[in-house]
Amino acid sequence: MPTSSSATPITPYQRHPPPPRRGHPTRSLHISLSLLILGFFVVYAQKHQTFYKSSTTYNVNDKQLPERFAICSKDGSKVYTVPEDEGIGAKECVVVAKGIVVDTGSIGKIRRKWITSMYDQKPFNAMKIIYLPQGHTLTPGFIDSHGHPLIYGHAQQLRLHGCKSVAEVIKRVEDFVKNTPIKPGGWIEGLGWDQNLWEGKEFPTADDFKSSPILRELPISLSRVDFHVEWVSPAILRMLGDNIPDVQGGQVVRDEDGKPTGVFVDNAIDMLTAIRPPWTDEDRERYLNIMLNDAMSKGLTGVHDAQGFLKEVPFWMRVAAEGKLPIRFYQMVSCEDEDYCGDKVDHCIDEDSHFTLRAVKLFGDGALGSRGAALIDDYSDKPGWKGFMLKPEETWGPLIKQWYNAGWQVNVHTIGDHAAHVVLDAIEAAIGDELQRGREARFRMEHAQILTQEDIARAARLGVIASVQPTHATSDMWYAEDRLGPERIKGAYAWRTYLNHGGRLTLGSDFPVESIDPLKGFYAAVTRLSEDGKSPQGKGGWYAGEKLTRVEAIRGMTIDGAYASFSNSTGSLTIGRKFDAVIWDDDLMSVPDDEILEVKAKGVIVDGKMVWGSLG
Repeated sequence: MPTSSSATPITPYQRHPPPPRRGHPTRSLHISLSLLILGFFVVYAQKHQTFYKSSTTYNVNDKQLPERFAICSKDGSKVYTVPEDEGIGAKECVVVAKGIVVDTGSIGKIRRKWITSMYDQKPFNAMKIIYLPQGHTLTPGFIDSHGHPLIYGHAQQLRLHGCKSVAEVIKRVEDFVKNTPIKPGGWIEGLGWDQNLWEGKEFPTADDFKSSPILRELPISLSRVDFHVEWVSPAILRMLGDNIPDVQGGQVVRDEDGKPTGVFVDNAIDMLTAIRPPWTDEDRERYLNIMLNDAMSKGLTGVHDAQGFLKEVPFWMRVAAEGKLPIRFYQMVSCEDEDYCGDKVDHCIDEDSHFTLRAVKLFGDGALGSRGAALIDDYSDKPGWKGFMLKPEETWGPLIKQWYNAGWQVNVHTIGDHAAHVVLDAIEAAIGDELQRGREARFRMEHAQILTQEDIARAARLGVIASVQPTHATSDMWYAEDRLGPERIKGAYAWRTYLNHGGRLTLGSDFPVESIDPLKGFYAAVTRLSEDGKSPQGKGGWYAGEKLTRVEAIRGMTIDGAYASFSNSTGSLTIGRKFDAVIWDDDLMSVPDDEILEVKAKGVIVDGKMVWGSLG
């Protein structure tokens, strides 16, 4: 609370005659009374551990934290600091001043050092100790190393995840149209269908919309769950005209007469993008706010935006400058219509406004579910088909070298083993003999789903970060071996193997392809089971030898995410790091596997400020 600016007048002391039949008060009585009062305040201050003279506080929705405080656990060492070198760093307390961690240790140490000794604290200035509720724990804020923030917000309007048939998709779209006004000239857009869940497992067609009197004439574009395929209505096919060409690095699916069926794969989607109604900044901010609320409620304090379009950089710069980013964003720029745009945008590193731009996102191939991932050998379930690279192979060496020499972190979408091989060849050529410089550039393979054993070892040696999404493994496990066969699958989703070769992982979700909830990724990483405890190989988990430990999974979502984005100030609750933290209502290090998904984030703190929830 601010102190009053007006002072109370002080009346000069006047000595009065003693009252009748009383002696003079003694100095010892005055001292005794003073010590008694002082002792009362000392006991009260130590009991309540609170400020009597308040300092600057941060708050959101009337939730406040003082400028200097400690958070401690009475349940033992349940503050997980996650130090940079190794381990979980379990402590009883963490001390924060002006948003920075300044100490960790036992409750006794913190009381001795910070309340009585270091600053010779007076009772009125005693530092606040906040105790976690019983059973609660504190970790660094979780970082999702691969997500799509604006696309996530947009995708929430029409979710098609889990639909078991074309008819179920049609029904959901009909319900959406009945209840949602569409802007003039706008399209109906949704996300999440997956033909692998349907009987026959075949792609849908534009003609499927003709079964609905409501939908048959409407412009509709529905993205497959992985965003690598779009299924459109006859109205959109008419917009494209009669001569829809084939494209390199993509596929226009056609019927036996050569006519487009309404399904566009990978680079063929660019034809739809060219005629799609554009978003406004008002749209973008609405989508961002949807994503922010969901992200914070799940314990995220940072997100790596895995496709920040060049045209959207001004939007991000504006909302950052306006203080509208309560959590941190690390953006990978995507050039859209050209391979290199590093001369059209500058790096931006502003931790105070929570926005950093210093990486590029390139796309090597498609996705396994749509058979667009580029494989060295034929798909086991589609002989004669190997998928495809999205750019000609000869372009990769010069392109990666150009971005690398310009000082950008180069992050490449690689799912198939052929894509990984081509990209690693290009990285190795760019690095040349300067291995240490190459390792310091922190190249990333986004997804890194399928690699040969030789390329796993090579990527680790080159210091390439494998940016993986554990829930992709548990989503794909029901068909991945059909696509790859029993030998090639050994190099797929091979997290433990990568670590064993000295490689470094960072974990994400690819939301909205998968859930934005990081605990679903944590659960998938340590169990390799579906949410209902199943896998093609039983309750022990799918290829259980590739599981991560809980320590490795937490590190992959905290300190490793910071490393993968060149941050030396986040991802850990050790001294000198920014206090980005999450309060959980249980202990992720010990809760039974089948209860991990029941754990909830109770409070989220960024820069020492409460941005979501409460202290418990």
